[in-house]
Amino acid sequence: MKALRCIATLPVAPSLVLLIALLGTSLLAPLRGQQAHSPAFTSAEQKFAWLGENGRSANPSTRPTVLTANEWNAYLNEGGVKLPEGIANIRISSEAGVAHGDAEIDFDRLTANRTRNNPFLALFTGKHQVTAIAHVRAANGVGSVEVDSVLFDGVEVPRLALEYFANRYLRPKYGNAVGMDSSFALHNRIDAAVVGANQVTIIQR
Repeated sequence: MKALRCIATLPVAPSLVLLIALLGTSLLAPLRGQQAHSPAFTSAEQKFAWLGENGRSANPSTRPTVLTANEWNAYLNEGGVKLPEGIANIRISSEAGVAHGDAEIDFDRLTANRTRNNPFLALFTGKHQVTAIAHVRAANGVGSVEVDSVLFDGVEVPRLALEYFANRYLRPKYGNAVGMDSSFALHNRIDAAVVGANQVTIIQR
């Protein structure tokens, strides 16, 4: 989680997983622009900058950095991260050890229409409101995401279909951190991230 491979940090198995993985791989490499941002975005940007600076230190501070849901959602939706085509209106909330993700996904844009000729992947076409729940944790320099359930427009999607989609269309482009169950090394000397009620506490060593 460069920033929360940090929040546990989207996706939905493909979306919540993808979003969580994006938090892990992209947040400390933000887009730069001149647009006005909310106070929550600015606060998140400052915290990510501190994580990067502290992670480069030979003797990093062990003072925890607390990131809130308002901050990470503002950062995701106000251009802090370059999201894949077809993903919009992301909202991630959390409780102890669990992340809840919602997003609007246009799968035709996300896959460049590559699923339309595959009957097995007919579900992954068009636009859907995607909701996912995943257990997330990060300790001893390793983060992990275990997806519990994924719903398209309120209907649960079979795990087999999600795994097939992720393996065929998401992992080749976004790496092995994207999947139903994923583990990854933490960066910037992040040792642990404790996920709580709409916040995550990040500890560097």
